[in-house]
Amino acid sequence: MLFPYGEWIILSLALLTWSEKRASKRFFLMLTIAWLIGKWIEVFYPVTMPWNWHFARLGVMLVFWLWALQRSEHRLLPLLFTSLIVCVETLFLVNEPGVFPYISWVFTIVLVFVAWLSAKSYWGIAAALTGSTLLNQAFVRFTYDGIVRYVDLPNDIVWNFGVGLFTVWAGLRLGWQFYIQRELQETDAKLVPSNSVRAYEPLEERELQ
Repeated sequence: MLFPYGEWIILSLALLTWSEKRASKRFFLMLTIAWLIGKWIEVFYPVTMPWNWHFARLGVMLVFWLWALQRSEHRLLPLLFTSLIVCVETLFLVNEPGVFPYISWVFTIVLVFVAWLSAKSYWGIAAALTGSTLLNQAFVRFTYDGIVRYVDLPNDIVWNFGVGLFTVWAGLRLGWQFYIQRELQETDAKLVPSNSVRAYEPLEERELQ
């Protein structure tokens, strides 16, 4: 098993937002609770089948998907497009054609690109990618039955790559919004008297409220 980077990233962000009393602390608190509930299920109600279900990770993905779905503008089409690509990748992996090198990375790049074109917003992309991954878990279970006797659902690469992608993407977006708001604040400071104080909160934080 790869190092659980995703869990440590979520835990670090949860502690950081809680200590700084940011608006996003409620969001990361929900993710942490979902992870704890899933881990409790894994410990006290282990699955006897040969499939390794990571209920903690699936719980986090489910909460994150529902949260993103509520804040996305385009919901259905991005989910359909990304689900189709993920299902095609699964069929390629099952049949092992051996035609395309680095097939997983090719499908990953195409998946993110299609989600970006169809959703056109951070939360829309997050909802499309996370939702298609969750739906694909059942499809993987169906297609791998009788072929592969053991598989992680979700596997380490999908989990760590997903958490890293959304974290980096959100960080860059938050940094860009902070830069734009600083520019607006400097512009307003030249027009507003110096004794006036205005509080700017990044859009990313306002969306998490």
